[in-house]
Amino acid sequence: MEKKFKADNGQGNIFWGLAAVMLLALYIYRYKQGEEVWFSIFYFLFIFLFMLSTTIREYAITELNFLEIRYVLRIFSKNRRFAIGDMVALKKIKKNQLRIDKVRGFEVLRVRETDIDALIAELKERNPRIIIAGEDDE
Repeated sequence: MEKKFKADNGQGNIFWGLAAVMLLALYIYRYKQGEEVWFSIFYFLFIFLFMLSTTIREYAITELNFLEIRYVLRIFSKNRRFAIGDMVALKKIKKNQLRIDKVRGFEVLRVRETDIDALIAELKERNPRIIIAGEDDE
């Protein structure tokens, strides 16, 4: 059984979407007025860049002890995963950001505020050697 956690994808996606809708309305208005068609090329290029930059993520802890970052909306992005055994420490950076220190480097995850404690508990359960910053060892 996989345990899934939703990402906090930020408000940037909403603003990009609103910009795309406004450009579409402007494109339709200019098209009906019989103006230049070059604007349509600009619009579709913008939408393509928007789709490339917008990634809706979720995090899944697999049965094989990997934390997998899955892209729900993706064009060229590839699912990434790293072993839970390679994790050394966890630290809450903000209320929705989690820094995972690995054997080589680190990873910063933006998880929903309601899921962050469950994610930390699940990772700690899978790998008891993980050090959690701010936790008192007695």
